Amino acid sequence: MSTIKSRYTTAFRFIFTAVGITAICCTFSQHANAQSSAITKITFQKDKYNRIFIPVKIDRDSMSLLFGTYAKPLRLAPYFQSTRALYPSGDMLTLTAPNGRPHQRLLFYSPKITVGGLKFRSEEAIVNYAFPDSIIAGSTGTEMVYRYNWKINNDKNEISISKLPFSPLQAFTTINYKNDSYPKVAVEIAGVKTNFALDFGSGVCFQLNSRSDLGQKLIATYNLKPIKRIISDIHARKLADTIYEVKVPALLFNGIQLTDQKIQLSSAFPQNIVGTGFLGDYNVILNNSRKRKIGNTVILEKRLSK
Repeated sequence: MSTIKSRYTTAFRFIFTAVGITAICCTFSQHANAQSSAITKITFQKDKYNRIFIPVKIDRDSMSLLFGTYAKPLRLAPYFQSTRALYPSGDMLTLTAPNGRPHQRLLFYSPKITVGGLKFRSEEAIVNYAFPDSIIAGSTGTEMVYRYNWKINNDKNEISISKLPFSPLQAFTTINYKNDSYPKVAVEIAGVKTNFALDFGSGVCFQLNSRSDLGQKLIATYNLKPIKRIISDIHARKLADTIYEVKVPALLFNGIQLTDQKIQLSSAFPQNIVGTGFLGDYNVILNNSRKRKIGNTVILEKRLSK
């Protein structure tokens, strides 16, 4: 009898333990799934160029960050260097000047940055003197953006952030690119096909370097004259920039023909850019994968108000 009772007791304990572990695992799994599927929504402000400014808290300061998708590191105003909120990493970042020459910038680690309920810690950052010490604290970079998936609703001025990818309702076009760089798209203008960076930190429609082969071809074809000359401190301190503008009758954007698109030519900007002057006409999904074999996508959806 004692042997039978002992066996029943052992079996009961095994069943109880198994049920308990299963319940705990299910609870943990449900909690993990709830966390992974959670969506953070943030209302943002836009300027006249459709550039996006998201409210953030950097250390103890409530400010705004320009939503940028071209530069890799976070860029912050010199204010954070003067308050010693930035911690030197000891590493240098090599950048390319408009004249093609490399120059180095000191990399820092950022203080804690809170976006909605999401926390970003020790992001790589450089000091950008183009941002004044004001409520505009700097701009995000691809390293910060790639940690999540982003859905930009330009109809409601709302960004949704999630660990899970977003599905488009009605895609206008889908752009695939490698996950080790900034988002880019193939654009063909005047028979010349080249890559353009998709940069939400720029307010232009399409911008290219006036010294490039395509830039020289457009200047010659349309007999362009400079519309203005300015002193820029965005890409280098006190850099003279000559600006041209032209509206081309047609171009190919990711294989789609677009008509009457404004092209800005700059002598200072080293990279071809598609900015929010064009991207702001769409709602946008940025699905980012950190897996090398999958890659990333940018999905443009037509806005309701357009």
